Amino acid sequence: MAIKHFAVGCAAILTAAGAVAATSNFTVNGQTITKAQQEELIRVYTSRGQERTPQLETQVRHLLTRDALLLQEARKAKISERDDVQRMIDNATKNILMSTVINDWLAKNPVKEEEVKALFEKEQKRWGKTEVSVRHILVEDEKTAKDLLARVRKGGDFDRIARENSKDTAQNRAMGGLIDWTSPNMFDKEFAESFKDLKPGQIAKKPIKTQLGWHVVKLEGVRPAQRFVNYQAESPALRQLLNQQRVQSYIDNLIKNAKISDQTKTKAKSK
Repeated sequence: MAIKHFAVGCAAILTAAGAVAATSNFTVNGQTITKAQQEELIRVYTSRGQERTPQLETQVRHLLTRDALLLQEARKAKISERDDVQRMIDNATKNILMSTVINDWLAKNPVKEEEVKALFEKEQKRWGKTEVSVRHILVEDEKTAKDLLARVRKGGDFDRIARENSKDTAQNRAMGGLIDWTSPNMFDKEFAESFKDLKPGQIAKKPIKTQLGWHVVKLEGVRPAQRFVNYQAESPALRQLLNQQRVQSYIDNLIKNAKISDQTKTKAKSK
């Protein structure tokens, strides 16, 4: 309800602000909103693909009017002096500073294209040339697994039996034990071996044990790999991964070279 009231309030501000385009400075209760401020916000919208029109200029004027009024109200109420607000401001400042120092470091130490290509080739090899779709029912003991296997082999609905009996995650149970298209190389060796020689639609002759428990396994389908076949499609995610790894190494190195001491122990020794 509060959000609805806020939206209505903003609409009222928009109506009151008029329809003057971003051609000059204007004031809101004596506070100047410059043309440069308007142009900066317009650039944000046009950089996202929005066309510059008189309507966009008016919208920007409205938004800046809204912001000015809300900030004026915050100052009147001395919001910034509240302890809870100060903590939020401090946290936001810290996050901005930390993000900026990391981004600056990454700009000076960018991931090279050959690094991304090398990771793509590595992941392509690890993923393999085949993907499978598999269903399973996970239980805690072999006897239960054998009983459920007997039920599905007699024509029981694998989907329903998995929903009712599997100990896997709620999401997997809701999908009837389905593990959608992925590489066989991503599974435990024992699990992958259970469907290695099956044809789509077939169920493994016996339950298989892994570190998670006992599984009744059904092979749903096999297809040529869809992942790691197109470098352009995969490279953004791989580049992001390399950036994350690089940042972690940067932080680890900062910690390694920092002088860190326990003040309590230091004081105790001095006594």
